[in-house]
Amino acid sequence: MIVFAEGLCIQERRLRPLKKGVARMVFGAYEALKTDKLVVIPIGVNYTKPDKFRSDVFYNVGEAIQVKDFIADFDANPAKAYNKFLQVLEPKMKELITHIEDKQNDDVVYQIETLCKKDQIKEKQLNYKNLEHDFSVLKELTEKVNEAARSKPELIEEFKPLATAYFKTLEKNDLKDWLINPKQNRQVNSFSLLGRSILLLLFSPFYLIGLIANYPSLILTHKITKKSIKFKEFYSSIAIGVGMFVFWITYLIWFTIIYQLSPNVLWPFGICFVMIMCGYFSLYYRPFLKKTLGIAKILNNKSLYTALSEERKKLLSLINKF
Repeated sequence: MIVFAEGLCIQERRLRPLKKGVARMVFGAYEALKTDKLVVIPIGVNYTKPDKFRSDVFYNVGEAIQVKDFIADFDANPAKAYNKFLQVLEPKMKELITHIEDKQNDDVVYQIETLCKKDQIKEKQLNYKNLEHDFSVLKELTEKVNEAARSKPELIEEFKPLATAYFKTLEKNDLKDWLINPKQNRQVNSFSLLGRSILLLLFSPFYLIGLIANYPSLILTHKITKKSIKFKEFYSSIAIGVGMFVFWITYLIWFTIIYQLSPNVLWPFGICFVMIMCGYFSLYYRPFLKKTLGIAKILNNKSLYTALSEERKKLLSLINKF
């Protein structure tokens, strides 16, 4: 049986207070089953970007808690047993997630993650595609911020405006941090730009087909979903449902139009299949396009690159003092 111990779905990197209902369910199950084999297994659910499709989720499984160890306390005083059980469960849950102690430091952790995580994964000779390795480094960075907030709050306060300005400049110019990071921007050169531009040109027809066939449905899904929800936590699940309906209707319309213009029924099936595959291809083409445009902007604006590089160095210098 899966129990979501926080009782709420909130997209933030911290463990919210656990509900007493969790303990009541646990001991209620013990009373019903009358078995010493009943255990509670804490599991941390860690999302990379919980509001984005095709992002990652890492389920971090902890050690089992033996319910029988609390039964003597439960028989003597159920309320105290509930509290004692939650006091054991809570720190075990926190170990399995990235827990930012102060909500005001959420952006700080996200920014430091962008600036440092991938480089530290490489320095530790870990695999950035391995979600467990990714989590371990992010957990370490999060704890570093938590500790700095307790012992060196002045560094956190100094970091915030500098980081905000740096990332706002990146956003304003539609750039990403990796373009400024000397450990990651080896592709930022004229030869790479030329090669990427040729590839973009060669595969652009497939992208345009995917865009024409699927983009209207995507926009319609987004608008319907945005009007239907009040809380961002429900965006993804509602968008999936709305998208399934919208895309089916869209392709039914496409099929009907193509059928009317085709010599036989095989044409609309074949063309719709190509449109779907081109749409899937576009999911990879578009990030490649954005990266290529970013490289071009950096190569054409050396002064911007120099300014951002200096700002980045200052941020890393502060992080090293945490």
